[in-house]
Amino acid sequence: MKSERQADVSISRRNAIVNAVEYASPAVVNISTTRTTTQMINVSPFFGDQWAPFFDFPFQVPQRRTLHGLGSGVIFDRAGYVITNQHVIEGADSITILLSDGREASAEVVGEDFLTDLAVLKIDVPELKAMELGNAEDLLIGEWAIAIGHPFATMVEDASPTVTVGVVSATGRSLKTEDRLYRDLIQTDASINPGNSGGGLVNLYGQLIGINTAIYSTSGGSQGVGFAIPVNVVQKVVNRLVTYGAVVPPEIGIEPQDLTQNLVETLNLEEGFGVLVAGVKRGSPAEAAGFRRRDVIEAIGGKPVSNSETFWAITRLLREGQTKTFRVLRDGKRRDLRLRIRELQWSYAVPGWGITIEQLNRQQTEKYTQRGVLVTKIQSRGTLAERGLKRGDLIYRINSLKVNSLEDFKRIINQLQPPRRISLYFERDNKRWELSDLVIR
Repeated sequence: MKSERQADVSISRRNAIVNAVEYASPAVVNISTTRTTTQMINVSPFFGDQWAPFFDFPFQVPQRRTLHGLGSGVIFDRAGYVITNQHVIEGADSITILLSDGREASAEVVGEDFLTDLAVLKIDVPELKAMELGNAEDLLIGEWAIAIGHPFATMVEDASPTVTVGVVSATGRSLKTEDRLYRDLIQTDASINPGNSGGGLVNLYGQLIGINTAIYSTSGGSQGVGFAIPVNVVQKVVNRLVTYGAVVPPEIGIEPQDLTQNLVETLNLEEGFGVLVAGVKRGSPAEAAGFRRRDVIEAIGGKPVSNSETFWAITRLLREGQTKTFRVLRDGKRRDLRLRIRELQWSYAVPGWGITIEQLNRQQTEKYTQRGVLVTKIQSRGTLAERGLKRGDLIYRINSLKVNSLEDFKRIINQLQPPRRISLYFERDNKRWELSDLVIR
């Protein structure tokens, strides 16, 4: 028999954290990926020969390598949609999901969004437990935060998730990495290992409040500061990915430009905060809202806008029919302009390329083996047409960078420095082609 003291301890062991973990953990999964790469290695025809030291005629042969990756994910609904980080499944040839009850399933990619580092997968498995969604806008600093992941399930042959506990340290954090700007992150001191990436951050009710992602640590380990993408952002991105297969940004009609010191002096601004409206498209929502060239946008919906990167990060998830208030500085006076989103931007005429590209919808993706952007118009006498690109081709890569969406394409070409020398990879009739050494000015 248990003593009275042991009975008291047993009661206290089953606390709110234990209950939350038991409630949420069945919806956390392990994700394992495989990716095949090909590298060219130098081989000497005289290798192992006594004359080898006197000759240096190496030739290159391809060597294939299979890379394995691990991560975590969260079952978003019982239909089989699973959320994870985009970097967990990036470039994967195959994806396998291990459920907490030991069942395995192959997963297909529904959509991925590079900028928010989110991806949606789909599995065909009955009787799934989906995680209940919480509200990240209602978080209290100092309240408990529970990180649940599935980092090493296949390695230790144990299907049960792992748990670490901390508190909500801060909200609304921004984190700039080498290639991404994370916004509005939840900061926690709950230990988050790389294999936990894509797992769930839950509250004491066992509700999802964020998707675990970036880690900052002085030693590169799990201690330090952990971050999670808030569930309110996750819902918006997931809805777009499930509906369209990608995040399709709204048509706004503003050409933003970062404020340099020269521009600040030329425009006689007191400070260099905000983005300059360098152009307003005719017939666009921006023109209808009353925007003018040389306006300076300082805030959108009450959120500060420090540069064009922030401008796009805030506006890209606006939906059709939604209205936002823009705080604008014009001629030394601040005013509010209300902009209403009418439609999404499905096509883009690429400046200087002589082509118009279009975002694939969910139905179109089934016709191709790759994700990418579709060439819908091409100038007959342009460089790309002369090199063999045609209407109906699907561009899926620029240099070594994958193009999954219209936004990916624009982001990649904006990073290139003129004159831009590139290799363009496209698909036609289920065959892959390359246009190398292209110079785009």
